[in-house]
Amino acid sequence: MWVALLLSSALWGQGIEINASSSRTTVGLNEPFRLTWSWSARNTNLTPPNFENFIIVSGPYQSSQTQIINGSASFMRKVTYEVVATEEGKFTIPEATLMDGGRLYKSNTLTIEVKEGVKRKNSLSQKAKESFDVKILTSKKEVYVGEPLVLLMQAHLYEPVRDLNILQAPNFENVLQKELDFEQSQRSEVIDGKMATVLDFSKRLILPNKPGTLGGQELKISGKVQVPTGRRDFFGMPLTKFVQEVATAEIPAVKIKPLPSPKPKEFSGAVGDLKFVREVSRKTISGEESITIKVRIEGTGNFNTIAVPELNEPQGFDVYDPKYNESIRYTERGVRGFKEYEYLLVPQFKGEFLLPAMTFTYFNPGSEKYETLRAPIDTLVVESNDLAASPQGGSPKDVLKREVQNIDEDIRYLQDNDFTPYVEIQLKKWSWIVLVLLGLAWGIQALPRKEKAAVTVSRKKGLKRQVDKAFSNKSQDRYGLMLNALEELLLEQGIGREANHQEALENSKGKEVADNFTYVKERCQLAQYAPGSAADDEKLLTRFDALWEQM
Repeated sequence: MWVALLLSSALWGQGIEINASSSRTTVGLNEPFRLTWSWSARNTNLTPPNFENFIIVSGPYQSSQTQIINGSASFMRKVTYEVVATEEGKFTIPEATLMDGGRLYKSNTLTIEVKEGVKRKNSLSQKAKESFDVKILTSKKEVYVGEPLVLLMQAHLYEPVRDLNILQAPNFENVLQKELDFEQSQRSEVIDGKMATVLDFSKRLILPNKPGTLGGQELKISGKVQVPTGRRDFFGMPLTKFVQEVATAEIPAVKIKPLPSPKPKEFSGAVGDLKFVREVSRKTISGEESITIKVRIEGTGNFNTIAVPELNEPQGFDVYDPKYNESIRYTERGVRGFKEYEYLLVPQFKGEFLLPAMTFTYFNPGSEKYETLRAPIDTLVVESNDLAASPQGGSPKDVLKREVQNIDEDIRYLQDNDFTPYVEIQLKKWSWIVLVLLGLAWGIQALPRKEKAAVTVSRKKGLKRQVDKAFSNKSQDRYGLMLNALEELLLEQGIGREANHQEALENSKGKEVADNFTYVKERCQLAQYAPGSAADDEKLLTRFDALWEQM
């Protein structure tokens, strides 16, 4: 029995095998090769290893196979990746893993040696390598910090190529990099004595932020090259095959020059062909109007680091926090657009006020000089009979003191004299006489209650007759009269107009009366404000009569 248990445990432990294999163990730099993992579990998924030092060119490609031999079934699954090495050296690809039945299974590791200039064993792969390459062109050989530079990426195709894909794009430090929108173009050229199709497939805008040398970064693209196999089909036509290939190119060295010294004190880092604009919506206003001032930098430049100068505020105005606006687009000439602050000024005094001058300094790579732009002094005029005159020659402290005095004048105190919060009330003798007379008057007023009640009943009957007559004559104000009568009924019940009529009537008269009241009221309002949807007058008057009797 123990032997049987040990045997079954061993067989179960050997139930899943994971095998890792490579199409080549020694490969050339940028030469694609295949990594394959196969395992014998039907309903499990493989977790691939970390492909450090390698780039996946294509895949994963999955396949499965089932075999039945002499009644014994076997199952095999495979997953394949096509990869390329990023640098020379000897690398170990770790184990792939899978979980099944709570157990972790691992594959074997693989050792791959990458060498420059290794001759390819596959003739088709060698032909594919010779039929496809890539280049990077730069718009300038040297630029200043903040000056734009464009990289154009070209593919030279000596054979038909499909499925072009960028595997690795240049990645620079201290550089703004932006992919430009453009239409890909292709043309035919003779390169090194061979006819080739030149494909411009990518443009990138580069804005360097620090001096140094831009270069050494590598571009890798993959594609499937159609190469002849050397064989022919039944009809004598040459057979071809698409072979995966990776082409690489390095960026030519570009010198990034520092900005000239000495730098002006007002310089804040702006580089380009720029304009400085200060727009004033109007320079003469009344005391009830306001002024809008826009401070804007526009043109072509390093807008990612440009800061818009703050407004030099004039005296005599309340200046609110600015609104920020920008519109930027990336082009082959650089970053174009504008940045601006929009200020709102509200006058506090009447008179003439000076809007101080402003300056903006930037570096122009075209002239290789620092340039300073200036917004001149402007005069703002406030014409008003309601505003006080500004203190002539006053300092900002004087203006602030004047504003505080104005606020103090706007305050109206409820009592200027000393206030005694409590005074003891003493009733004098004649006060008792007044109280007795008031009591007699109330008693006399209560005597003719029957007469007043009769008048109230008579008035109610008059309202009822008016409603009946209005509905009989189809009067236009019949619904309004009915609503007035309903209000009289509510007041008689002690229910105010602002109360919840439905709830109040349910508590005092019951749900039936409350529902009837709500129905009549809503139909009257609907007929009054939407005549096209008016209710049947006869039915409405019948419900009103019943409600009248109930209340």
